[in-house]
Amino acid sequence: MNETPILSMENVTKNYFIEGRRIEVLKGVDLSISKGERLSLTGKSGAGKSTLLNIIATLERPDSGKILLDGFDPVKLSDAKLSSFRNRQIGIVFQFHHLLPEFTALENVAIPLMIQVSKKTAFARAKEMLGRVGLSERLDHKPAELSGGEQQRVAIARAVVTEPAMLLMDEPTGNLDNDTGKMIIELILSIAQERTLTTLFVTHNRVFAGEMGRIIELKDGVIHNI
Repeated sequence: MNETPILSMENVTKNYFIEGRRIEVLKGVDLSISKGERLSLTGKSGAGKSTLLNIIATLERPDSGKILLDGFDPVKLSDAKLSSFRNRQIGIVFQFHHLLPEFTALENVAIPLMIQVSKKTAFARAKEMLGRVGLSERLDHKPAELSGGEQQRVAIARAVVTEPAMLLMDEPTGNLDNDTGKMIIELILSIAQERTLTTLFVTHNRVFAGEMGRIIELKDGVIHNI
């Protein structure tokens, strides 16, 4: 594992205002993740895990603090440049697959690539990636025609097909039975190892968390090592 940090966060804060009341979610997060590292993020419901993941994913901006992601400060980028940066650098798998229902599995995986490469190349790489996750026979099926585990495998293929530097997962096994969830974790770890992907996994499942290597906990708005 390369010890060069792919992500460093220093004193990152995030507040929300609900009915005129300020809710402090992140109260000074410090975090460093090395290239190729895999780790899990745990914490009680409402601790702010998804908020932290969204900030790392550049889907939300922090209120204060410093962030460096693969050498760039995403906070300083315009929305358009930030969207392009996210497409290239970050893959995200959520608890709910967020596949586009009107498109096939192949189209869902190819769409993020079309920003970077030709349509022909995008579809070729999407087909190859779906084969990697065991869905060569399901290319033309729409999400509603797939099982929950198959839908999540499409979501994984979509997240990694752009060859991102980081793979972020927010409870990706939360809606799956234990056997299917275990299969999804094994698949993610296998792909991460093949591609030297930096992998951050948000989960309540301590068994799955233990598979990831380093475990950190978000508690009282700050990070604790376990």
